Amino acid sequence: MYTCEFKVQPSNVSSKGTLKLRSLLDYFQDTAGLAVEDIEGTTTELIARGYAWVLTRYEIEILEGMPRLDEKFLINTYHDPSHGYNMLRAFEVKNSQGRDIIKAKSSWFLVELAKGRPVKSAVHLPEVLKRDTGDIDPNFQELKDFPDEEIIKSVDFQVKFHDLDYNSHVNNAIYFGWVYDECPIDFQAHEVKKIFASFRSGAKFGEKVKLNFARPSENIFACSLLREGVAKPGANFIFQWE
Repeated sequence: MYTCEFKVQPSNVSSKGTLKLRSLLDYFQDTAGLAVEDIEGTTTELIARGYAWVLTRYEIEILEGMPRLDEKFLINTYHDPSHGYNMLRAFEVKNSQGRDIIKAKSSWFLVELAKGRPVKSAVHLPEVLKRDTGDIDPNFQELKDFPDEEIIKSVDFQVKFHDLDYNSHVNNAIYFGWVYDECPIDFQAHEVKKIFASFRSGAKFGEKVKLNFARPSENIFACSLLREGVAKPGANFIFQWE
């Protein structure tokens, strides 16, 4: 288990004084990077070795609400490399009293850049077996494509330069921010409690993308992200609000 302590800064809070979802995901990404820095190297070093991590699944459960402005909190993380091509990573957020307030898990592929194909991390990066490992449930919420007749809202975006990460694809936190901000719900009256996401392909600079929303139940919104010229959704999301 690897642990980082953070303090919520003014630049990372919403108008409600709580940590933004995108900032939470940035903290997760930074913590994961620090956890493996002396195992597999930094992101720059990993790419120089010919590899990159690609996100395929994410599940987030907010148990007691987001940390508030000036509040200190801990993020614990560990990984599970025992699922073939899938590397699983879990996150636990604890408040200053030591209570679990957020839990999350994610699934990743290690891609060999020269051949553009996924490879088994335990074989190509055996360093990941050394420490900070633990058992993680490999089952994720199934996210299905929904038909056009269920669409209640559509929003168009064009990928900007600052949407990209080091791999030149849209950073995963950006997608979550897009979907969160466009959910047709009163943000002052509702809090997001659970988020599920699956990714098939990543959008690149200049691409046009569309978010289509459906509402399978009162406080649940489904969203599909469509890339221009690509038939299948690049990503699917479910946001559950309370």
